Amino acid sequence: MSSALNVVQVEANRRNAQQSTGPRTETGKKTSSLNALRHGLTSRVVVLPSEDLAAYKTFSAEFLADLAPATFAERQCAQTIIDTQWRLNRVRSIEEGMLALGHQSPAGQAVKGSGLIAEICGDENHLSSGHPEIHAALTAAAVFREHSQAFVNLSMHEQRLYRILREASKSLEDMQARRVAARQADLDAAVALRSLNKMLGLPNEQAPAGFVFTPEEIETESHRHRRLQEAKIACDCHYDRKKFRQQLSGA
Repeated sequence: MSSALNVVQVEANRRNAQQSTGPRTETGKKTSSLNALRHGLTSRVVVLPSEDLAAYKTFSAEFLADLAPATFAERQCAQTIIDTQWRLNRVRSIEEGMLALGHQSPAGQAVKGSGLIAEICGDENHLSSGHPEIHAALTAAAVFREHSQAFVNLSMHEQRLYRILREASKSLEDMQARRVAARQADLDAAVALRSLNKMLGLPNEQAPAGFVFTPEEIETESHRHRRLQEAKIACDCHYDRKKFRQQLSGA
């Protein structure tokens, strides 16, 4: 009996699915895909129709230049950081907009006409112009009270975005640190190999694996090594020039 019921239920589900296939027109599909944009936070779309695409591109380009990714993985991580920060900026704009609209809402008008500001200031003339900061604070409190769940939702999304931002930033820093360390190790090895070949009178050659460097890069790094060695000798000699020259000639 149970097996028969399962077959009947599966067939009923199949028929229902055929009758509910979602939007069919292109307009309907676009509308459906934007249903998650009610407050613009859970959207898969980074730039909303109400936002300036040119502003996002400028923001993205400047942020990307600061993050300085050098590999595909780093660029992917950097883009996550950029898009998440853009969304965080949107959260702040939404919160500011909610508070601004609150001044025109019933809650804001109730504060304006309640006499609370006059009671605090002791002067009826201060209701609208004398203490705008007090009016703004009371209006914000009224808006928070009237739309508390909306602000809670906003805060939850903000916290989620901050977690994504922290994780992506740490991932990018780790990747960049590993890349820089690997490059420096390969460059040190290239300098050591160049010095060996120079001592043996052999043509310079690089190890086949890892990073590839130009002769100018190797020469510059070799010069930096020499200067660092000289700086260490000078420090050991307490920056006594005579002792430094003696140590340098014996090195």
